[in-house]
Amino acid sequence: RVVRARAVNPRFIAGQMRHGPRGASEFAETVDRLVGFAETTHAISGALIEAVHDAYVADPDVRAFLLRENPAAAKVIAERFLAARRRGLWHPLRNSIDDDLAALIAEAETNEAAA
Repeated sequence: RVVRARAVNPRFIAGQMRHGPRGASEFAETVDRLVGFAETTHAISGALIEAVHDAYVADPDVRAFLLRENPAAAKVIAERFLAARRRGLWHPLRNSIDDDLAALIAEAETNEAAA
């Protein structure tokens, strides 16, 4: 319920984006908590992880916001999604997810270095 009502809710996302770098950190904290809960309880379905990925990383506007406002948060988000993949908690439908997450990490590192 929390994922659908809050984490992927367009109003929540838009509200966090108004807070700039702190909003990006909130997205990273949400992903960290979600994956951590999935790791410890195995009660989180891959579909919920996929929904959060699609809302934060696959959405071009949110992705650009993360990279612009807080590249460190973008990197943390990508790393946590990759960790979920490695641990078998998430089996995305698209084969390009790993490459996309690696590209996000590289882009975040470039943006961090430029800042």
